[in-house]
Amino acid sequence: MGQDKSLINSNVNRLAREMNSSGCERIIVMCGTLERAELFELECIPDLADSLGESIFELVSRIEGRIQLAPCDAYLADSELFDGIRGVPVDDNGVRQPLLANFDSNEMVVKSTKISEIFESFPTCDGGLKARNTNTPEEFMEIQRFLKQ
Repeated sequence: MGQDKSLINSNVNRLAREMNSSGCERIIVMCGTLERAELFELECIPDLADSLGESIFELVSRIEGRIQLAPCDAYLADSELFDGIRGVPVDDNGVRQPLLANFDSNEMVVKSTKISEIFESFPTCDGGLKARNTNTPEEFMEIQRFLKQ
């Protein structure tokens, strides 16, 4: 994307507010490296393993209760979306978005380096446009049109 997706539009802080509005009591930012923790106002932990998938597995294995994931590039996610997620949402393009999964810590997650495998047994739910993530400048330009509405 040519820039840090987590800092665009202060999206990490915005997502935290939306998650709080939907009832999330504790927000933890997986910040990558310890040096990146100073970029965020929230509770941060550096990645716990070599891959994002393994880091997510390690973190969720340490948490009790309901867990709501949110990737830093979910620019359209809001409290309404978070309220409706049970399992792994599918975006408006029919793509499962496991980094927006909502699940109980007692549910079985698979240890893997691949995020799609970690949550493959979780049910699919509707997420629609708000569940889209952004990985390219072109996708971000499309998302910006929705942000301006």
